Amino acid sequence: MDNFVLWRSSEPRFPELHLCYCGYEDCVPLHSFGPAVRDNYLIHIILNGTGIYRVNQQTYHLSEGEGFLIEPGVQTFYQADQENPWTYVWFGFKGYEAEKIVRELGLGKNRVTFRLSHVQELKQVILSMLKNGSYSKANEYMLESQLYLLLSILMRDIEVHLGETNQGNDIVRKAVEYIEDNHAKHDLKVVDVAKYVNVERGYLYTLFKKNLQLSPKDYIVRYRLSRATELLNNTDYPMEIVAYSCGYQDPAVFSKAFKKMYQVAPSKYRQISRTTMQKNLEGGKNRLELLEAEQTDKKAGV
Repeated sequence: MDNFVLWRSSEPRFPELHLCYCGYEDCVPLHSFGPAVRDNYLIHIILNGTGIYRVNQQTYHLSEGEGFLIEPGVQTFYQADQENPWTYVWFGFKGYEAEKIVRELGLGKNRVTFRLSHVQELKQVILSMLKNGSYSKANEYMLESQLYLLLSILMRDIEVHLGETNQGNDIVRKAVEYIEDNHAKHDLKVVDVAKYVNVERGYLYTLFKKNLQLSPKDYIVRYRLSRATELLNNTDYPMEIVAYSCGYQDPAVFSKAFKKMYQVAPSKYRQISRTTMQKNLEGGKNRLELLEAEQTDKKAGV
């Protein structure tokens, strides 16, 4: 599996809109990510192959020429197909203008998948960004301009897919939004969620199992812990703060729950994640140059 990733500084030069990271990934069969929660917008563009994207109680089957949006604070899951795994490029961004720009693209809420005509153009922009990731003022401005170029290409020919809704899904959606908004409250209970959406606790359980294959209680735990992985990856907060931010008053209880889900302690997870990130940064440029050379040879008929 080829995986090239560029990570940017957590203290951006351009607070209105800035690149968080971008990448290229040639996935192995059934490669998946999630359930997870991001703190930025993230767009994937599928170059070839197929896979699924699951969000807001909807499962989308996507293929070459299509893409999907991940919004901040929303739990998502995506997985490559077993027989024809996808290859995609992706870029994440944030800033106080980010939500406005996403809405101008026609995306957001139940509008999270789309089709494009200029996939190769987007791919070349992202490959160029990956090659120019070393820090310099010139590169910082270059990456900012390339981010706007990506959004310009998207805005030019994006065709948005609309998800289907029904009453049961709408109740689950509202319940999930309530959980996401209140997950940091240590006393959040399933009965509070049921009361908010005005249904009996047992009926809420039935809807969650039908639409998410999880009980409301399990969903709360998974959301909290997936949010914890984002904090462990993207901040230097001590474990006490990570635990408290995810609804756990006792760091020991948090650590036990985290280890049960991910088979590794939170501190070890952070260490492994950052070591892997550094290896990707060190090895990505050489592999990227090889990939571009292979593409050049194919075009030349070598």
